[in-house]
Amino acid sequence: MPMVEAITQKSIYEPVKKDLQSVIAEIATIADKAPQNAPEQAQDLDAQLGHVLATPGKLVRPALTLLTSQLWGQDDSKMPIKMATAVELLHIATLVHDDTVDHADTRRGHQTASKLWGRNVAVLIGDFVFATSAMYVCDTNNVRLVRRFAETITELARGELNEIYTAWQPGVSLKDYNQRIYDKTASLFCTAAESGAVLGGGDDDAVKNVRDYGYSIGMAYQVYDDLLDYRATSEELGKPSAHDLVEGIITLPAIIAAENGADEEIDALFSASEEARADLLPAAVEAIKQSGALEKTHAVAAGYIDSAVQSLDGIPPSESLDSLLSLAEYVQTRNY
Repeated sequence: MPMVEAITQKSIYEPVKKDLQSVIAEIATIADKAPQNAPEQAQDLDAQLGHVLATPGKLVRPALTLLTSQLWGQDDSKMPIKMATAVELLHIATLVHDDTVDHADTRRGHQTASKLWGRNVAVLIGDFVFATSAMYVCDTNNVRLVRRFAETITELARGELNEIYTAWQPGVSLKDYNQRIYDKTASLFCTAAESGAVLGGGDDDAVKNVRDYGYSIGMAYQVYDDLLDYRATSEELGKPSAHDLVEGIITLPAIIAAENGADEEIDALFSASEEARADLLPAAVEAIKQSGALEKTHAVAAGYIDSAVQSLDGIPPSESLDSLLSLAEYVQTRNY
């Protein structure tokens, strides 16, 4: 029996490899384009931007834009590359702000902007990258995408604010959780997928279906992240396991666990003083794991993946379609 090749990011990105390299190259030039006539104390802006932009992540979102732009044989990649660059810059900007809000010291093995230069500078660097991302969207000359991009920024901010407002608040509902992870994660996946489909020439029905794919992939991506927060090791995650619970953030495993008998341990953790939480955390984590919540969370994520695949029914066969289907499978199998 022949061996089945494992799905990797490299294999998924193969149809858009050249264009994705163009996105990476474009992002690398942004620090060089920073104003050079700033006061002496601000001359380090190019170096600071270079640090923030120099460590590409998984590149799932820009790859999604590029792949969906090719679903109908579009061979002009100029505008999709612009949009994919905007999508990745927006993602980077949100990470800079998230790290600042979370007082994070490292990201992908590198010190964060807030750790290196302080929170005030980090916020403004994030703002710089946000604004730059919007400029790239404007370059597409597509008002629909400009509006959708602005909506996405609003949703991302709303998600982060909701997470702050509900921290250490027990009893977060499933509805509130779903809205939060849509805002924080799935909204940008929707935009990445929809924008590529629009630029690639899909009709209204096809664009909607591709957007639905982006929504489902984005929701699954975040649910799996929340699952990995309990299942993966700290080394795999690059942060402490059960990090969300440590920060007082209720995610799907805790919501399900509270409905299945672990509410006493979770409530004890959330009602305790800050000094007492460290002692109560292990019991809460163990109660969540023993409740069956992780298995049920996995089933929810798998349901989103099934919906994502079904959304692509009717899309004509292509290498890009194969990659989108492979991406759905990859999301289920990653361990970090």
